Amino acid sequence: MNARRAEVVALVNRGHTMLAAGDVRAAIDAYETALAIDPFELQIHLGLAQSYHRIGDDDGADRHRRNAIKLAPVRTIPFRGSERPVRVLALLATANANIDLEPLLPNDTYAITLAHVDAIAAGAELPKHDILFNAIGDADAAEKALAIAENIVSRSDAPLVNHPAAVAKTRRDRNAARLRGRTALRVPRTVRIERERLRGTQASIALAAAGISYPFLLRSPGFHNGRFCLRVADPGELHDALAALPGEELYAVEFIDTRDDRGYYCKYRALFIGDTIVPVHAALSTAWKVHFETADLTGGELGRAIDREFRRHPRQRIGERAFAALETVRRELRLQYAGADFGLDREGNFVLFEANATMLPGKASEQARQAILALLQSLLAPSGG
Repeated sequence: MNARRAEVVALVNRGHTMLAAGDVRAAIDAYETALAIDPFELQIHLGLAQSYHRIGDDDGADRHRRNAIKLAPVRTIPFRGSERPVRVLALLATANANIDLEPLLPNDTYAITLAHVDAIAAGAELPKHDILFNAIGDADAAEKALAIAENIVSRSDAPLVNHPAAVAKTRRDRNAARLRGRTALRVPRTVRIERERLRGTQASIALAAAGISYPFLLRSPGFHNGRFCLRVADPGELHDALAALPGEELYAVEFIDTRDDRGYYCKYRALFIGDTIVPVHAALSTAWKVHFETADLTGGELGRAIDREFRRHPRQRIGERAFAALETVRRELRLQYAGADFGLDREGNFVLFEANATMLPGKASEQARQAILALLQSLLAPSGG
């Protein structure tokens, strides 16, 4: 190994060590120093993508993730186990639209090959696999990749997790159209509208035609965690919102007030893995845009109690009507891995915020791993016929 290569390896190893220790800034310094020496080293870009994601720099993370994909559109994660592994071929999109498989598929049990479907040659031979896992989860951000994945799926005889056609149906407006009107299930009216139709005098006509009234939510497709999602109270705010949101098309979403009698908002998350519902968390906030990591009341005594009760006894916490509606959403999605964010109205009805395959397991990672293991074992089990 020459001196230049040895220095890059040492810096990358330092970056990995610092990242594992939680010192993200030191990790970035090490990776960036290595990058200046060798901009074509895959591990540098992978490390920087993870590091920038940790500090919330989505643009930086996406840039390095794309660079890594260019260097290795098909990549095998080193297997660390001692027993014969289950070989998983994971289909991904180059867009940031994928299920995070790291907390779900430990590499001491699974030999994982990552294939970015829109970066590999059409008709390329598929790597050997026991399970095909379509990890493209965001139908808004990766519609073209899902179409490519559907073609790949048709060329494999292996058991499949998440058919691309079923994922495509989870676009926000498509979910709203197919789920509205179910018992105890309130789904906000959601319409995808061209930006130009929301300017000036056209806006009132477009919104009225869509059945949307003020206040409503306006959001850019393909983003999560509340990014590029605004509450619009009147036409003046609509003008400002259009200036702040990217995209040629936007979602106009009916705003359903889910405040309880105390004026608090609570957002719940549950995963659907096979036929199992796994409660992830409950987040309590005084603000309408609720996220577990930043909700101002989640860390308080009441917030912790609600979160604990939901994770231990979800049916009792949300009530039978809402739990039945949650089951309805699970069945309708027809996905082996997905999830839903939701709230409750004052009558105890289930209010759907979103449902798709990109939900992170968070505190429920261990339960999710066990449920995934059971799911894959069932898919690989010989049929009784």
